[in-house]
Amino acid sequence: MVEAVSKLRQNLDGEIVAYASAGLVPTLLANDLVDEIRLLVFPLVIGAGTRLFGDTGGPKPLRRHAIRAVGDALTLLTYRFA
Repeated sequence: MVEAVSKLRQNLDGEIVAYASAGLVPTLLANDLVDEIRLLVFPLVIGAGTRLFGDTGGPKPLRRHAIRAVGDALTLLTYRFA
C-alpha cells in the first residue's frame, strides 16, 4: 500500500484525501506520505478513548497553517509538517 500511495502522489496533480481512516492514516504518517492534517474539532470532552494517530513511527513536528470557524460550534484546524 505504501508503494502504491507513493506512486499516486508522484503521478497525480491535486490532493489525495483520507477521511477518518484509523488504519490508513497512521501508516501514511509513519512513512512520511502526509503533507497536511485537517482536524474538525467538536467541543466535547469524553475523558477516554483511543489516541488520535496511534503509532506514527516517532514525533512528527507540525506547524499551524489555518484556523476556521465552521458554524457556531466547530473549528477546522489545518496543520502542515514543519
